[in-house]
Amino acid sequence: MDKRIENFWRVRSLQDKIAELDIKYWLHDEFLTGSWWLLLVFLILPWIIWSIFLNRKQILETLLFGTFIIIITFLLDLIGITFRFWGYITQFLPIYPGALPFDFSMVPVTFMLVYQYFRTWKSFIVSLICMASAFSFIGEPFSIWAHLVIYIKWKYIYSFIYYIVIGIIVRACVEKLVAI
Repeated sequence: MDKRIENFWRVRSLQDKIAELDIKYWLHDEFLTGSWWLLLVFLILPWIIWSIFLNRKQILETLLFGTFIIIITFLLDLIGITFRFWGYITQFLPIYPGALPFDFSMVPVTFMLVYQYFRTWKSFIVSLICMASAFSFIGEPFSIWAHLVIYIKWKYIYSFIYYIVIGIIVRACVEKLVAI
C-alpha cells in the first residue's frame, strides 16, 4: 500500500479515537451543565433580539454582511483551534470549532446590528470600537471566567483588532457589492 495512504489511515484512526473521547467527555462533563445552558442562551437570544430590531428594508444587505462575518469568524476560529491559540472548555455540540453560539449568533448578530444602525463610516467605526471593546475586554474575560473558553496563545488585544479590521473590511465589501 502507498505510504501516504497508510499514513492517512493511521491518522484517521487516531482522529476517530479522539472524536469518540470528545463525545464521551461532552456527554459526561459539558452537556446540560450551567455553562452549556449559557451557550444555549448565547445561541438563541441574539437572534430574538435581531428579529425585534431588524430593519426589514435592509434585510438582504444586513444578512449579506452577517453571512460574511459568520464565514470569516468560523474559519478564523477553526484556525485558532488548529494552531492551539485557544480551546473550548464547554461546547454547545461536540463538533469543531466549538464556538457555535459565538461564531453563528453572538458575533454576527452584534455586527449586523452595528451595520444596520450606524450608517455613516464615522458612526460605524465608533460603534465598532465600542463593540470590539465590549467583546474583547468584557465578553472574552467573562467567557474565560465561565469556563467556556481557555486562551493558550491569545490575548484580548488581538480580538479587539480583529473585530475592528473585519468589520471595516466586510462593510467595504458589502458596500461595493450593493453598489453593483
